[in-house]
Amino acid sequence: MRNRAAIAALTAAISFAAFGTQPARAIPIFAQRYRLHCGACHSVLPELNGFGNYFRMHGYRLPIEKHGTTMFAIRYQMSYSQDPAAGTRRWTPGGILLGNTDVGDISLYMHYSLGAGGGPSALYLGFLTDYNAHTKSEYRLGLFELPLAQSPGERLDDLQQYGYYGAHVGLNDLPLSSPRWGVWDQRTIGNMVANLTFAVGDFQGAPYGGKPVNTGLTTYVSSPEVGLWLNQGVYSKGPLEFDAGGEVLEGVRHILPTGSTAFNDAYQRYGLLGHATLGPVDLQAEQWWGQDSNADGFGTRQASSGGYARFKIYPVPHAYLAVRYDSQANPFVTRDFIYYGAVMIAPFRFLLQEYAPIGAPGQRPNLGGAVTVAFPGPWKY
Repeated sequence: MRNRAAIAALTAAISFAAFGTQPARAIPIFAQRYRLHCGACHSVLPELNGFGNYFRMHGYRLPIEKHGTTMFAIRYQMSYSQDPAAGTRRWTPGGILLGNTDVGDISLYMHYSLGAGGGPSALYLGFLTDYNAHTKSEYRLGLFELPLAQSPGERLDDLQQYGYYGAHVGLNDLPLSSPRWGVWDQRTIGNMVANLTFAVGDFQGAPYGGKPVNTGLTTYVSSPEVGLWLNQGVYSKGPLEFDAGGEVLEGVRHILPTGSTAFNDAYQRYGLLGHATLGPVDLQAEQWWGQDSNADGFGTRQASSGGYARFKIYPVPHAYLAVRYDSQANPFVTRDFIYYGAVMIAPFRFLLQEYAPIGAPGQRPNLGGAVTVAFPGPWKY
């Protein structure tokens, strides 16, 4: 309770400090290129607002004059955990190199981890993207994140994995949060956004360059993974907006455990999403179900499920307070609450959170936080 009171008091204080604070002129790539403020695209970086999502869905381009800019920017974060897990640090620095340039109608995007927690540097995202105004479609080719409701890599609003996103089912080590190698077509049809993903490979390594964990497995895509993601605007009148969606994903994973026989696991993932806003209040909930036909190499069919419900309020456009409930059954049930808040005083984000597991023997609430800053590289064109 003491940690909870502390995080509530501190986040309320920094949110109050944000009143009357105008976001400073942003310095990384896109803001320099179009002479925008960071608050034009971000509520609290790296979280995107409505205009930021529009910009991303249109191939990172705007129909206005471009100016000379850097090709690279750096996002650096120092995170803190009051009670770090065994083998991890209390203070963890981490850097990300973000790159973008336009070649004709094609935009090149890169998200390169500079390493964190003793892990190596690695390419986390890297793709070509193009927007077709006639078909209202954005195409991506390369290493991209799945079009999840809450982006694990690009726009995570706290330090904790969302619900089912990081689930490994049996010996299938491919979570929803892992980037895929393949192609993605995102199309706007009226008030609906439809995404089709086709993946032939996946990111191998720890997100953000964290120290890799040796699982004793060699895995890869055996049959291409195909996903369909739909989100429909249901109601929009005045300050109230509501949208709902559903997702289906299926593929086949080839798994070779050390010293054992290789096998294939055909898997399916299904999800339902609901999202509503009423002025500064934001409510979002998502539930996933999974089915693996051979989760352990012995023909065991394993069901899994999980999701989250999140309540968030923005006392000012560039600060939020939130609480999220996560649950997962895979096959054992785990539950937790995350209490968190953040404020952006550009180009900085200040974040505080408390992770509170429910009914987990030997686990106790853990206070954490992070300071994130974005700044440009020295290279210009």
